Amino acid sequence: MIKSVSILPGCISCKNCEVICPKVFRVNPTSQVITDDFAGIEEEILLAETMCPVQVIKVEKGEGTDTKTDGESLPTEDTKPMGVKQATLVEKTFLTPDTLELKFSTSEFSFLPGQYIAVKCHDEQGEFSRNYSIMDGNDTHFILTIKIPQNSRGPQYLKSLNTGDQISYLWALGDFTLQNNKSEKVFIATGTGLAPIIAMLKNTAAEIKKTVIFGVRYEQDIYYAERLKTFPNTEVIITISRPKEGYQGHKGRVTEYLSQIQASQEVYICGNPEMVESVQQALQKQKHPQSLIFSEKFSNASIKNTTGEEKGITQKKASRWEKVVIKGDIPSIKHIETIVLWIALWAVPMTWLYNALTNNLYGNFLFMQNFMGFLFDLSRWSVVFVMAIRPLADLFPKIWLFRKLISLRKAFGILSAGIILTNLIGGRILNNSFSTYLHPNNRTSLKGIIPRLSEITALILFLTSNTFSQKKLGIWRKRIQRCSYIYFITGGIVAALYFPLKIYPVMAVVIILWTIAQIKNRHRKKKRKEEEMKKK
Repeated sequence: MIKSVSILPGCISCKNCEVICPKVFRVNPTSQVITDDFAGIEEEILLAETMCPVQVIKVEKGEGTDTKTDGESLPTEDTKPMGVKQATLVEKTFLTPDTLELKFSTSEFSFLPGQYIAVKCHDEQGEFSRNYSIMDGNDTHFILTIKIPQNSRGPQYLKSLNTGDQISYLWALGDFTLQNNKSEKVFIATGTGLAPIIAMLKNTAAEIKKTVIFGVRYEQDIYYAERLKTFPNTEVIITISRPKEGYQGHKGRVTEYLSQIQASQEVYICGNPEMVESVQQALQKQKHPQSLIFSEKFSNASIKNTTGEEKGITQKKASRWEKVVIKGDIPSIKHIETIVLWIALWAVPMTWLYNALTNNLYGNFLFMQNFMGFLFDLSRWSVVFVMAIRPLADLFPKIWLFRKLISLRKAFGILSAGIILTNLIGGRILNNSFSTYLHPNNRTSLKGIIPRLSEITALILFLTSNTFSQKKLGIWRKRIQRCSYIYFITGGIVAALYFPLKIYPVMAVVIILWTIAQIKNRHRKKKRKEEEMKKK
């Protein structure tokens, strides 16, 4: 179940989301969510979130939503959403030390010269997408040309592929396309911006005069030089901005070769955004008609480039604070969940048993003065996290860190309950005292009932916090999990018997947050119903 879908600032209007799920997303001029009815299209919405190259689509998932992000499975022909296809790597060639040509076989492929495809990638941080321009292709294959920076996720993923490996991708997209006319054309490119230019040159009639201005930094960065010579009626200028001493070819930046461009010629620009912007400004100073200047229609301020490199990455890098707190970009959150579960299911029971057998449960343990005191503190703060993170996410929807941390509630709930159950069951086993657990004194006195309620609800939560219970219990699992409120309150009361000033303020804060969040959610639901009634 998907509870809500929202768009953060920074959309680059690539239209990936609209292609994948037009029932929910419309790009005009940037992405908008046009409905709150997500029933039956959850898969498409989650894919749109993954395939957003700037990760501004945020999906709040409810119970039962498949949140798998390990990238191990690809959609089949029968289950894939509209617009998503599969391709198999058949050739992999290095054109320069850091420029790679990849040929993929596919079926029923078509594109307009200049367009790109969105590739679904995955690494240890999860699934994501990157857009790559199409250098060549027909109905059975396509070819990409990519640059491979050291710390760039998309290129590193594609570099790791072996022949025979499959990828998922969207159909060809983009408005940067060759105009079907007889006008003379000038193509300006840097880096792997040459890829869509090759596609355009191949589809431009032989009788049309063409000029290519291709800029690179160093001589070793030149590629496709011989291929450029094969296009008829084409002048090729390859210029190097940082040539070695004695280099005899063209030198300097591409902007130094714009003076010969005539006002009647179409100009196609593809490369890093600084170059694209510089060329556009220079052409404007030359009074070149704006209608004859073509580049990718992404937001110029937000794209990294319009080439085979990583399109859609913001030019201005977000700070670590923005990435983690605002966008909720927490690397390896699945690994964090795994570590917490490992601590709950293995580390806690084993260390408890060791200290119990050595009569050191309340003695020094590593850097801690009191082992059991540390465990109870860990259990208490874990359940505080579980109870507080949901209302925090509801109260501060623009801080996606809270939304992302919701996925850890189950792990920390198991950790808290596991600590209580380890102490309860382990102690009863070692002392052979199960028969006295429900002694009449424990059922009649308040000090006896409250700890028993805390322990029993811990057991219930522990046993139902797994996928098997979710499948078997269905909607009843969610109802049973409401025992967490009893667990939180009773556990807090037990702890407060020993540390009232330490416990009650924290409980009060959580209860206040929960109450305010409930009021806000009810108000939001009421407002939504009123809007729906108005529409009807």
